[in-house]
Amino acid sequence: MIRGAIIFVVMVFGFVLWQAMSDKDHDPNHLMIVEVNTSPERTRLLRDHLDSFEAANPGMKVDVISLSWGQAFEKIGMMVAGGRVPDVMEMPDFWLSRYVSAGQIADMTPFIKKADFDDDIEGGTFQYGSINDRLYTIPYGFYLRALIYNKRIFERAGIEKPPLTLQEFYDTSAKISELPGVTGFCHQGGRGGPVFYYWLMTTMNGSPKFFDEDGNSTFYNQGAIDGLTLIRDLYQNGYVPKDSINWNFNETVSGFYSGTCAMLHQTPDALSALKKRMDEDDYSSSPMPLGPSGKSFPHLGYIGWSVLEKSTKKQAAFKLVRHLLARENNQEWAEGSGLVPIYKGISENIFAAIPAGQGWLKTTQDDRWSYLINPNYLPEIAEFDSITVVQSGQAMMLGEKTPEQTAKMWADFLTAANKKYRQGKDQ
Repeated sequence: MIRGAIIFVVMVFGFVLWQAMSDKDHDPNHLMIVEVNTSPERTRLLRDHLDSFEAANPGMKVDVISLSWGQAFEKIGMMVAGGRVPDVMEMPDFWLSRYVSAGQIADMTPFIKKADFDDDIEGGTFQYGSINDRLYTIPYGFYLRALIYNKRIFERAGIEKPPLTLQEFYDTSAKISELPGVTGFCHQGGRGGPVFYYWLMTTMNGSPKFFDEDGNSTFYNQGAIDGLTLIRDLYQNGYVPKDSINWNFNETVSGFYSGTCAMLHQTPDALSALKKRMDEDDYSSSPMPLGPSGKSFPHLGYIGWSVLEKSTKKQAAFKLVRHLLARENNQEWAEGSGLVPIYKGISENIFAAIPAGQGWLKTTQDDRWSYLINPNYLPEIAEFDSITVVQSGQAMMLGEKTPEQTAKMWADFLTAANKKYRQGKDQ
């Protein structure tokens, strides 16, 4: 009898919990937002912005679900499949085409206009989040790459300034590697590392374009092959750590602050870890080195906010996105996340105030540096970037494939994906 009573209580509690969740899901004033690039500090800042949204819109409530980066894509898929659809979610650039091709992201074009934001919003903000001229996500900031260098190791090696050109980058790496226990460059051979290959290949090509006018990949070009040859030679000559072939973000950053390697290709969010472990006078940054054309094309990634197509509360969700991207909120978000903000006037203030911010500041001001944007409209780009390039890049570094073979393999993949996309767009 007691067991039956317990079962009854559990059933009642389960029904009440289900009813409460169902009520939230159907309440037009109750939103759910999912963040996928989390940290305790970042989640607290997001909660502050949501609280101000609720205060400005009496009756509105917003719940946050924080997912770890490594499992976020799969968990969101399970949520949607199970019928628990977020209203707003964080959208990394290379996820976008997958969600759009699956019809899971709402078209923001009719509901959100540039006029909703301050006049000095960066011109490409809406372009970056669009596919086929339809707006599916609005970036809240940009991950721009620069070269961080260890000033004390440079002094020990007798090097007075960071490398300006790719040849100087190679020569600097070689000279630093003559020091005992130190190599020149912190290579990132794991996930996140492919953007370094793309930077090298396009900078050696003299153009940030991934495709020519006929839709063929520019990775067929000799410059792209030369770029891969340079990084392969750095690795095989011992100018980068041997185990860096498997390094991800955390390993490259720790390799830098531990003094294992003297140069780091990273986004500003690396600075928070360095600040905790190094004297700020011991490191600085410079723009990514220039190629033979006198230009360089550092990678610009983004992450933004999207509204789910199956959300039943789109109007409120669009309103929340506009609030999160308001100028004051965006400045706080950029400062807390190590991002280039979406408003022009803010980035100068942020990077000018950081002792190691000169590399990013100059990159945004000097026309010798232009941004490299992945072809995120291709549905295949996420798999290509996360798996294909990582694995084949490692094989090339180990000498199992030549730079010529590797560049051709990537070019074949990208060309096929791009032509498939163009054919579908024309139909």
